[in-house]
Amino acid sequence: MDDDEVPGADRMIERVSGRGRRRKWDGASFGPRELAAAGSALLILVVLIKIYGVAHFSLTTTTGLLAAPPVQVALGTVTIYAYHVLPALALGTCWLAVRYRRDIAWGVWPVIVIVAIVATLASPFQYLLVELGVVAVAALLELGLWRLIRHRTSPTLNGLRGMMFVYLAAAVLAYQFLASLDAPWVSAQAFRVDSAAVVRTQHMTWDQNEFDVLSDRVFIGYPIAEEAGWLTVLHADSRYLMRFPSSSVRDRLTCHYEKDQLQGDRPLLSVLQGRPYDSPNIDCELVRTYLYGRP
Repeated sequence: MDDDEVPGADRMIERVSGRGRRRKWDGASFGPRELAAAGSALLILVVLIKIYGVAHFSLTTTTGLLAAPPVQVALGTVTIYAYHVLPALALGTCWLAVRYRRDIAWGVWPVIVIVAIVATLASPFQYLLVELGVVAVAALLELGLWRLIRHRTSPTLNGLRGMMFVYLAAAVLAYQFLASLDAPWVSAQAFRVDSAAVVRTQHMTWDQNEFDVLSDRVFIGYPIAEEAGWLTVLHADSRYLMRFPSSSVRDRLTCHYEKDQLQGDRPLLSVLQGRPYDSPNIDCELVRTYLYGRP
């Protein structure tokens, strides 16, 4: 019996071909709605990883930090990486303009130029130099890739052309994110309270899992949440989650904690103007010493 005479053969062929069509991913189906959903999921994942890192990988502390407002966590996480994001935005805009220059409408060019100039001038100088180093390495890799393609034809190598900067920049940003994973999303503050508060319940470097309470009236911490007259603070050193009445706070001064926060630097605009960098926030250790001396 021929295939054409087999009952149900047409339906079977249709089902098989249908399965084949479903296996093939159509990029056109990934529209703005899907992109927004993927971006939201990625942002939630980054925020959760950030909270986990700030808690020094303690699930108990992580669940306690979930009391922080989600918007504060998201915006704070993005803000603390502004030193790295601004140079990446400036050079990434230039890369997009060069790579897709033939497809960009004339009306879009002023926006691209403004974004590139503003992001470049606002970029901290030393971080901009790092990104320029990434561009230099990417250019060398592109040159080596171009020479390799001349002697060997490969779809994979052709797909890498013009994308080395993107891959290297993404790798640098990912490294910076992981290297500063334990840096909280809020500014450090030096506290002085009425009565001594518990700042740790065990040593972090020796005698782990042995109950050892340490209390202090002056300490450095990160304010996580404040509600119903109570203040939740993450201690900067022990990462112990503290909770005490807001009315017990005598002094609360914002400062720069060198162990966690990125080192500040003047933007390129200030470099061109010859203006020095002057941070409005002094080192937290100096502030703590000052608070210890107060009556």
